[in-house]
Amino acid sequence: MQSLPDLNTMSPVQKDELIVGLWDQVQSLTAEQAAMQQLIKELQARLSLNSKNSSKPPSTDGLSKPAPKSLRGKSGKKSGGQPGHTGSTLCQSTEVDVVITHKSESVCSACHLALTDFEVVEKRQVFELPELRAKVTEHVLMRAHCSCGAVHTGLWPEGINAPVQYGPRAKAVAVNLNQNQFVPMARTCEFMQDTFGLSLSQASLQSFTQQAALCLEPTVAAIGQAVQRSPVVHADETGIRVEHKLHWLHCAVTETLTW
Repeated sequence: MQSLPDLNTMSPVQKDELIVGLWDQVQSLTAEQAAMQQLIKELQARLSLNSKNSSKPPSTDGLSKPAPKSLRGKSGKKSGGQPGHTGSTLCQSTEVDVVITHKSESVCSACHLALTDFEVVEKRQVFELPELRAKVTEHVLMRAHCSCGAVHTGLWPEGINAPVQYGPRAKAVAVNLNQNQFVPMARTCEFMQDTFGLSLSQASLQSFTQQAALCLEPTVAAIGQAVQRSPVVHADETGIRVEHKLHWLHCAVTETLTW
């Protein structure tokens, strides 16, 4: 930065020239400052744009997605079921698994004769889940020795591949909770332990998911082919978070299929 010259040694003409030069420099710096401030405002406005306050799609929100805000207004109606709504009240079922009869005493309290003429007065039903616990099935491989010296050994059923393993229904429940119901892996394992008594690890759950993905490959391929043959297809993408990083989920959708 240049130092200010000694004004005592300058002539009036030199002082006037210095003042004019400094004034021009001030004007130039002022204009540059105004342009920079305007640019900063524009950049700040761009950074604050999202799918809620601009025409940007939700997929561009990335990891800073704004909290969802309902656009529904007050309808003026009372809460609960509205007039004309059929409802979904629990009704008695015609298919009953267990019947428990409740009779009075077998002897009349008035004349002490035996009671034999019973009739149904009322029925009440209880809808309850069966006891949820894992069923352990043991497979025993047998071997027989013939008198001729030949040895005959049985065969394991298909799917019995290890000394200890989980069955297909247990795997299906765990995969459904994690992949379809979006329950985190740790909570899925906790649910399997608390509900069924199955000590399931997250590594096992990940293995079950990979097995399910392999089984579903033909289905996914068939859906993709059907979508390609559809005359109208809706395409969309959205941002998803994987390990705190932004990834993209692409969808191709028809009236009945989603790929």
